Amino acid sequence: MNNRSPPSSPIIHLHTTTQILKQTTTIFSTNHHLFIFILLSFLILSLRSNVESATHSLTSFIDHDPSIKSILSRLHISTNPPVPPSIANRRRRRPFLQLTRVGTLDDGFFSGDEDPDHRFFGNLHKPQPNFTSLILDSFDPKLGFANFISDNGIRVSEIVRSNGGIMFKSVEKIDDHEVIKENEGESVDDLQMFLQRFEIEHHEMTALLFLLSVLSASYGFAIFGFVVTYAWVLGIVFVVVVNDLLKGYKSFFRTIWDGSNLGLKRLSGYIVMRWAVRDALTQVLGVWFFGEIEDQYLFFKIFVRLKLMPFSIGSPWVKGFEREIYGFLLSWFLLDTLISFVFAVDAWIAMVDTRKSVREVVKEGCHLLSLMLHPAINLKCLEGIVCGSFARWALSRLFGKLFAYAFQSFMEVYFMVAWLLYYFSVKSKDANSSGTPFGQRELERLLEDVR
Repeated sequence: MNNRSPPSSPIIHLHTTTQILKQTTTIFSTNHHLFIFILLSFLILSLRSNVESATHSLTSFIDHDPSIKSILSRLHISTNPPVPPSIANRRRRRPFLQLTRVGTLDDGFFSGDEDPDHRFFGNLHKPQPNFTSLILDSFDPKLGFANFISDNGIRVSEIVRSNGGIMFKSVEKIDDHEVIKENEGESVDDLQMFLQRFEIEHHEMTALLFLLSVLSASYGFAIFGFVVTYAWVLGIVFVVVVNDLLKGYKSFFRTIWDGSNLGLKRLSGYIVMRWAVRDALTQVLGVWFFGEIEDQYLFFKIFVRLKLMPFSIGSPWVKGFEREIYGFLLSWFLLDTLISFVFAVDAWIAMVDTRKSVREVVKEGCHLLSLMLHPAINLKCLEGIVCGSFARWALSRLFGKLFAYAFQSFMEVYFMVAWLLYYFSVKSKDANSSGTPFGQRELERLLEDVR
């Protein structure tokens, strides 16, 4: 008698774009789910609004602070900076005790033979095989040495072989306090040289350092906010959709709590990788289109916008470079769409199985996309049109910028649900074709961490 339970039947049969969008709309139309999705849209809108506000504040500070504008306009780094004679003529002092091995390799390989101060006794002036030069200096009785080194100090005949050569020379003792003062003096001289080189005043340097500190802090908070926000959003979407497919019910607060914890636990690494890829894409295109700008003032404004662009939907718009900006935006939109298509279901693969490496996640994602390629292309094209820059521009003209950003944030959550349904559909199709059904029991296991 066979006591094994029957395999779970698949509960997802969505094989066309129309079926996926219809099921997505059904999930959104539920009152309980609609409030959750509106909250998620508000989280994304808040992230983008804060990034846009930080970008606008930084660029406005650059525009309205005459010190920043003045110093950036003079920052043209020369290839051969002048070096003060006092720094160029400095000589490195020798250490208190120096041992030099000569004669064992090619003559003149080490610096011992090149020093004109090296004088040996008798016929030992030439390097001999296995010849050791021992240099001892400054045998001051205050340092613990005897007055007569040959009688009361080091017995040369006992510790130096007959074929050795000894040279005694007086070397100036280095005081630690003098070394510290010298290093401090070099740092001050370097700073003064830098300020004189670019004709920078101290108040201008203070303003520039303040700007760089604010930019670094804003960039760090943007990364942190991006990772946390999208981990929460993707985790909550996952919990809502799986519960809907299983016909389960959870309270509003329980859904938010479970989803946010699940997202932070399973997707933080993936979201960091997603940000890194977009940031690298933005910087490469930025160098390609804006790398030859000689005006450091305008280049810095573009640089600020490029560093914060992966977190928002703004553009690095600066007057005077419309041609470069149009080329950058077109290239960025096409490449970002292509990369996001490759990574369309990778977030859900990483959510389902956290043990997979990045290569395994990308490989499985490409495999699943190939199984239902036509619906995947349709979904990505629709997402690119609705959430793209042209739709944002049109909505901004008709209803205002805030409405455009809010609408696109809401539609971004909508397509997250659509891509999750697509993933479950193609995963079920792939599993059933290999004889391992993907149904209700498999979906229940996906929420074991939150039960």
